[in-house]
Amino acid sequence: MDVRRPLTTWGSLSTCTRTTRDRLEAAALPFEHPAGVTIATASASAEGVMLLSQGVVRIFHALSPDCQFTVKLVPTPNVLGVVEVTQSSPWVASAEALTPLEGCLIPAPVFREALAMDHSFTTAVLADLAACFERTIRVTRTMGFDGCEQRLIRVLLEYAEHFGRPTEDGLVIRYPLSRQRLALEIGAARRSVDRALAALAARKLLSLSPKGWQVIHAPDELRALLLAPA
Repeated sequence: MDVRRPLTTWGSLSTCTRTTRDRLEAAALPFEHPAGVTIATASASAEGVMLLSQGVVRIFHALSPDCQFTVKLVPTPNVLGVVEVTQSSPWVASAEALTPLEGCLIPAPVFREALAMDHSFTTAVLADLAACFERTIRVTRTMGFDGCEQRLIRVLLEYAEHFGRPTEDGLVIRYPLSRQRLALEIGAARRSVDRALAALAARKLLSLSPKGWQVIHAPDELRALLLAPA
């Protein structure tokens, strides 16, 4: 019996030949992960490309036990592991399921064979990778040069994009972001995060809801601060 599972939407897959897509679907291994699970660990072997169909994933660098610098949040549908599998290298960053996650894994040998055999697919994958470079450069600058407040704003806006709910008071981030977690994700001391949050609250840009959610009152002003010189 044919148990293949249709692949989640990913732009590059639309360029595949029918034969290539059939091979990828036949090899795809479905997976499900609960929230909080690390689905990829930097320096570990990448067994295949993950096609994500449901959930939100956090990409981060674990620089130390007290620092998991957040690179970005990845919504679905999306894909992880193309760079690593293409060049047969370990994961370059770690990934955590922020919400329950569903998707499928295309084993590395099958994915590389598709790249070798299907020129249109290869071209599309290269274009997809090229589109990620600008984001990578911006994040690298943030990690090396931005101050605590700008790093904090960037992470808050990332979470607001995926977990923000509009209310009369502002954009409520319905995800538990304690000050300790924020410190962990931006690579800063807890006291530095406390000062940055207090400064932003004093300017009426954000506050904490009675339920403990971060509330952003002026997203556009925060974005402007993010772009301003440190």
